[in-house]
Amino acid sequence: MKSLPLVLLALSLPASGLRAQPVALPNVTLRPAEVLNLWPGLAPGEKANPPPERIVPQRPRPFDQITDVSVPTLAVFHPPAEKRLGTGVLVIPGGGLDRLAIETEGYEVAEWLNARGLTAFLLKYRVPARSGGPRWKAGVQDAQRAMGLIRARAAEWKVDADAIGAMGFSAGAEIGLVLSVYHAEPRHYERVDAADDLSSRPDFHVAIYAGGITDFRAGTLREDLATRLKNAPPTFIVHAFDDAAQSSIILMQALKRANLASELHLFSAGAHGFGVRDTGLPVGRWRELCFDWLGTLGFLDAPGVRTFAREVAAGRRPQLLVLSPGADRAQAYIAQRRVVADTLRRGGAVAGYKAAFATGPAGEPAHGVLFKGGRIDAAAGSSTAVALEPGLLIETEIGFVIATDIATKVRTPRQALSAVEALVPVIELPRYLGPVVDGRPALDPREAIADNIGSHRFIVGPSIVPGKIANLDKLAVSLRREGRVLHETTGADARGGQAQMLMTLINQIVEQGRILHRGDIIITGALGGPKPAAKCSYAADFGALGRIEFRIE
Repeated sequence: MKSLPLVLLALSLPASGLRAQPVALPNVTLRPAEVLNLWPGLAPGEKANPPPERIVPQRPRPFDQITDVSVPTLAVFHPPAEKRLGTGVLVIPGGGLDRLAIETEGYEVAEWLNARGLTAFLLKYRVPARSGGPRWKAGVQDAQRAMGLIRARAAEWKVDADAIGAMGFSAGAEIGLVLSVYHAEPRHYERVDAADDLSSRPDFHVAIYAGGITDFRAGTLREDLATRLKNAPPTFIVHAFDDAAQSSIILMQALKRANLASELHLFSAGAHGFGVRDTGLPVGRWRELCFDWLGTLGFLDAPGVRTFAREVAAGRRPQLLVLSPGADRAQAYIAQRRVVADTLRRGGAVAGYKAAFATGPAGEPAHGVLFKGGRIDAAAGSSTAVALEPGLLIETEIGFVIATDIATKVRTPRQALSAVEALVPVIELPRYLGPVVDGRPALDPREAIADNIGSHRFIVGPSIVPGKIANLDKLAVSLRREGRVLHETTGADARGGQAQMLMTLINQIVEQGRILHRGDIIITGALGGPKPAAKCSYAADFGALGRIEFRIE
């Protein structure tokens, strides 16, 4: 009877009191800021007093691997403060689920990520695979727990909770893929604490020479993964041709069939296990390609830009140059991209693009994004009613309906016009609450770009084919309020003329990594300048392009 309390005490000790010390790798000098046990007690299914971790002996590899991991941990590696971007990566080394290549696919990866401003979270998961259930179960349990802990402590570790991805190598990529597609279901273990209530879905997944994800006999993605693939985040895949596995190609085919935008890089040589080490082969370029991809998704955006977009999404009106002093136009467009992405996440859809700073005093034009939710179609011969809102402006513009997808720059105005299938008269109704000088909004172009240039609503009149108007620059355009002329001008009010401005905008849009799609509208600037809206009846005459009548109520 006296021994019973001792047994109970032993079982209640934290895992750190039950394990042997982790093995030290002789070539690893990188030190984490923090290492934490994933589980407050024993990991699911584990027994007390496990064998000690050890370096795998007599395995011919130019790096050290470990095995007999029974107490999984998460090691936190922070980038230099001046480089920190706010993106975190759960690093999942491979090793066939029998061992961990934690030197080359763990510590070295963390060091590489830190150098580029990303916070690395190195997962040391349990190996070898446990009996009972899928071979990946223990590793996925540890990965799911790790993702919850990262999100629970995201503010403390200075990472954005919506910018935490996974990067897996070989069998680690298998764990990363299971982590990516099973998140919509209950965890593979009983809830431990509030961290397990947070999403375990990575915001992106980098799969390097993935293994274990296919059905060898069928040559297809494993059924459990294929049936859940719709849950996958954006995925970046790397493989070498002389690596015998077909996994990465099969995964990409499945992602393509599921219409999940992803990226595959198949290099001619590189074998298996190249990690992030230097090589004389092109396969070493995967590292820069990966960062290019992360950049297009917004995961390399500066912290001030991220804060700006969050403030806009919260309904506030922040200033980019306050949150990110010294931001240039490139940073402003990055902020705009994040603002637009938030609208798209909430169900919005792109309708086209608008010009700004394209008429009036000389200067570099800019562009913003128009959304389908803001489009109002005007029927010929009838008046359209629009509600008055604070800061509402009225602009008369010429719209160009794009005839084909465009993902490259155009070289001449003639080529720009040749990609147009229709012309439309447009009344743009942006909102502007800032100062006005000489009848025009007085706003730093960088702030206007970041805020998506006031894009709000726009009225579109019936279309005509381009050939019906010989010279758009001579097209007469006027705006009247209750019969009184507010402005009379021509299409030449756009600097350089309509065709030149169209080409300029197409090339700007492409430069920002956007693709113009057939049916998108480009409006080329406020002809005659913006006019403050008032509760009145208006008529805009576009000559041969048509007429739009509307009421502000």
